Amino acid sequence: MADGAQLERAFAGATVHDIFNLLSVAILFPLEVISHYLYHLTNAMLPDSVGDGEKWEGPIKKIVSPFAGRVLKSNKDVIKDIATGKVENCDAYYPVLCLDGIEDYKHCASKCDKDAGEEVGVDCGRVGLITCDKNTGCPAFFQNGANLHDDSISGGVCLVLSLFLL
Repeated sequence: MADGAQLERAFAGATVHDIFNLLSVAILFPLEVISHYLYHLTNAMLPDSVGDGEKWEGPIKKIVSPFAGRVLKSNKDVIKDIATGKVENCDAYYPVLCLDGIEDYKHCASKCDKDAGEEVGVDCGRVGLITCDKNTGCPAFFQNGANLHDDSISGGVCLVLSLFLL
């Protein structure tokens, strides 16, 4: 941030955000201590079938998840491999490669066994930021031969569509 004006605006925005948080706590904390309002509100929202320490999946997630998996499925191995230092950036995942041009889990997203001498493009495929699922197959925005730009555009389109639907 070499631009002083940009730094000043960012600092002003952060200050407003901090003051909002401080005022929210100043109002809600005493209210909770006196009346236990938030405790009773969250108890009313939680179904009786969920006990202490159990994970609860909300109704919106139950409705949206099957549809979302068919549109776009993110490859969680990318961030894991970058964080552990196996790869330096996303370029190691491109171009997307499916064996024999067939777009399904077996031909695109199956893992290579390096110990057995398997090679990407010969014995197994390669996926980028968007991957395929064993159960549902490849999502709508998956394409053989995609590059990083293609996958980024697909993610942006899905983000804009989801924000529009909200």
